[in-house]
Amino acid sequence: MSMASVYWYAYQGLLIKQLRRFLRSWVQSLLPSLVTAGLFLLIFGHLMGKDLPARDGVAYVEFLMPGLIMFAVISNAYSNCTLAFYGARLQRHIEEMLIAPMPAWIIVAGFVSAGVIRGLLAGSLVALMAMPFTSLQLHHAGFAVGVAVMSALLFSLAGVINGVYARSFDDTSLISTFILTPLIYLGGVFYPVESLAAPWADISMINPMLYVVDGFRYGLLGIPGHGGTITFVVLTLLTLLMAGLAWFLIDRGVRIKS
Repeated sequence: MSMASVYWYAYQGLLIKQLRRFLRSWVQSLLPSLVTAGLFLLIFGHLMGKDLPARDGVAYVEFLMPGLIMFAVISNAYSNCTLAFYGARLQRHIEEMLIAPMPAWIIVAGFVSAGVIRGLLAGSLVALMAMPFTSLQLHHAGFAVGVAVMSALLFSLAGVINGVYARSFDDTSLISTFILTPLIYLGGVFYPVESLAAPWADISMINPMLYVVDGFRYGLLGIPGHGGTITFVVLTLLTLLMAGLAWFLIDRGVRIKS
């Protein structure tokens, strides 16, 4: 058997194991995103949003939806990899992978692929839930799918890194609670950043979530905002950085062998 076949079976086995892990507990892993997005849709989209003016030519509820979909994609991709990798360390079966003929990049790819699938699945469910209540039209399908896939990949890698450094289950939620969620909420999910007073509009420009949300909004609604080529530049640079760091940490056995 060639090494390529060995690597393929190793990757396939790890991916199937991770998919079964979150699909077995779909009530805890997928439904919370639907509940959260549904509440935002009800409160901000219909109860309060019906009195708000249209944004860039679309109703406020439709302006809101791209951000809610991306929130589901990012949070699910991130939390899936964080909990899965920390669980593998806690139960010590990550050590079995390290002594098997599995290079570090196969381990990273297995965990990250499951995170990407869960993120895209959660985002798709939120989009399906919103369809009866909005008139969303897909303006640039390839662009929207590309931003969603790249974002899920980036935050799956970030989740693996968090899983490497976490010392307890409490640590697995620290980054998500205190960094990731504020960045998403302040990244233009609920409002266009141009409406902010100085200097907050300028400060928002250094928030990478702004380009992710605006990029997906451009693909879904056709509103340029700060999306476009710069969205893929930001996502590509950050993804390469996270992929290199995740590979390095696992290859060196940081917090695993020591």
